[in-house]
Amino acid sequence: MIKKLSSLAAAALLAFSLASVAQADEISGSITKVGEGGRSITVKSKDKEITVNISGSRTALDGVGNRSELKEGQNVSVEYKGDDASKVKVTKAK
Repeated sequence: MIKKLSSLAAAALLAFSLASVAQADEISGSITKVGEGGRSITVKSKDKEITVNISGSRTALDGVGNRSELKEGQNVSVEYKGDDASKVKVTKAK
């Protein structure tokens, strides 16, 4: 009985973790505003504009060395969940 419950708990945990990955959103556009030394950026695409927080430890950066190198006008792709970016990829520097 305990083995069955632990198997069910493991399956439920796996399902919830996969669901949270699937809920991540993505936007591609250009940076219109950089706040607090790169701790937040506003990205505008053709149809929407969002502001996301950039964590020094939880946000993966591609194309720049650190968040202080994020500048207005750079083209980026951002994966985010809620207000927090999980990945920022700079596709073209200004």
